[in-house]
Amino acid sequence: MALPSFRIDAGELLQHVSRVAYRDAPLYYGRNGTNRYDAPKRDYSVLYLGRDLPTALMESVFHKHQWLADTKRSIALKEIQSRLVRAVGVLDDLCLADLTAEGVMAGFFGLNLEQLASRDYTHTQQVSAQVHAMREDDEPLFDGVLYPSRNNYPAASVALFERAKKKVKVFADIDLVDHVEWPRFVADYRIGVEPDPGPIELDDEAF
Repeated sequence: MALPSFRIDAGELLQHVSRVAYRDAPLYYGRNGTNRYDAPKRDYSVLYLGRDLPTALMESVFHKHQWLADTKRSIALKEIQSRLVRAVGVLDDLCLADLTAEGVMAGFFGLNLEQLASRDYTHTQQVSAQVHAMREDDEPLFDGVLYPSRNNYPAASVALFERAKKKVKVFADIDLVDHVEWPRFVADYRIGVEPDPGPIELDDEAF
């Protein structure tokens, strides 16, 4: 079974949620091993991106919130004001290993849904390493992986390997409150905006 690929064409726009302190800074490719498709041996770096704002938010700002246990779904206004959305343009076509394709996780990698969605990232990081190592004619096969969003299923997220960093560029840093998709996200996901800190656990971990 060949591993299917997914292409994101040059000209498309991806989104990354960050802190306002990082406005105008270079995109950060992490290798600390704390995220789902990080390098298990920390020998390469990964950037996490959403194909839309809700997925980027659910996989970063809201990724630890227990939606079933806490139906209030509130976030402090100061937390909103501390965030910006990095509009990341694709300069050259991206070729991603498509982990959302039917049969891939079980047939190719031998993983089940529990292993794929677990908070223990052992299995998914091993997948990342396998994909990163795949080559053809001594050239890397993939720029990263397209994988199912744990917190905004069935949407998909992107884990981009640092070796593809020349294929993307930040075109704008947009304050979250000014993002055109923010009001709809608040309405569709029933988010309450509180003047004081809300119950959602927030941190800087991405995806």
